[in-house]
Amino acid sequence: MSSPEKKRKKKTTNPSLKPTPLLPPTPQPTPNPDLPDDLLLSCFARVSRLHYPTLSLVSKSFRSLLASPELYQTRSHLHRTESCLYVCLSLPPDPNPKWFTLCRRPNQNLTKKKKKKQSSNLLVPITSPHSTPVKPSFVAIGSDIYEIGGRVNGLASSTVSVFDCRSHSWHQAPDMPVAMEKPYAKAINGKIYVTGGKGKGRDWAQVFDPKTQTWTCESKACEFLQDDYYGLVVIGYYERASSCVIDEVVYVYHQGEFQWFDKKARDWRILKGLRFRLPKFFFGSITSSHIQLADYGGKMAVLWDRHDRSSNCKGRKVWCAVVTLERRSSEEIWGTVEWSDDSEAVLKVPGSVAFVDVVAATL
Repeated sequence: MSSPEKKRKKKTTNPSLKPTPLLPPTPQPTPNPDLPDDLLLSCFARVSRLHYPTLSLVSKSFRSLLASPELYQTRSHLHRTESCLYVCLSLPPDPNPKWFTLCRRPNQNLTKKKKKKQSSNLLVPITSPHSTPVKPSFVAIGSDIYEIGGRVNGLASSTVSVFDCRSHSWHQAPDMPVAMEKPYAKAINGKIYVTGGKGKGRDWAQVFDPKTQTWTCESKACEFLQDDYYGLVVIGYYERASSCVIDEVVYVYHQGEFQWFDKKARDWRILKGLRFRLPKFFFGSITSSHIQLADYGGKMAVLWDRHDRSSNCKGRKVWCAVVTLERRSSEEIWGTVEWSDDSEAVLKVPGSVAFVDVVAATL
């Protein structure tokens, strides 16, 4: 073979083999620039506070912004304030009650095998160490929950502690002039009225003004407190039934019935519409000691606990429902279940549980 032919043969290439194309260089990752705090605050302010416990898990900066006064000023300016439910539970053997707040359950991608209808809400614990007296009275004004009086070391207490629901921190307010072992507190026109319950203390009230941080005493309790006590004390429901006051109407759950107090007739009436609207296991199995009622922004929050039948230990489950109220006549008030997480409990605990109180703050 001649040398030109050899050279030609060497240059011949396999047509099936294509040259490898040159790939563009891999871009180097660049960190995303931080969003300005003002923009984040504006976004957070438009989100329901039910999502805040989940958002606070994203980063320390998120957690700091979600607890900042500026966020709640922005919410107020945008008219985005809402009622937020706080639940205080006794969880033996821990001597100090624990606080929880209602939030949305984070979205979860479940496999078909594990797919199960879950409650859309959860009670999440709040980490804020605090020593709570025995049988205090709780009342909310704005974003603060006031813990008033009770018993400390067996003696009546005059201490007033304040739980800031924005930062989830405690601080002290001025003590009451007179200690009260079993106080009853109610917020009226931005002030807190405190009476002493049965017997002594029913004819006068201690009044606290959060703006001036001062206490005064009135010789007679205000009309609203007298009406509440006529229903709850004189009739005998005080300390024996779950109760709450919504739009100046006293509601109780007693002996298997939701009732409301008719001030004009000085009598109790049945709250209609709920008999077959709550979960089927509710009526007939829930006693007054295992249920708690609360004013939830003009609606009635109903929380109750039951034995956890799915657990081998002595566990309990806490359930929740929200009821809207409609007065149809001077003698009729109807309740409609707005939502009820009857598919799954909002909280599971391994041992026993007891309600201390349920309070709704405005945030």
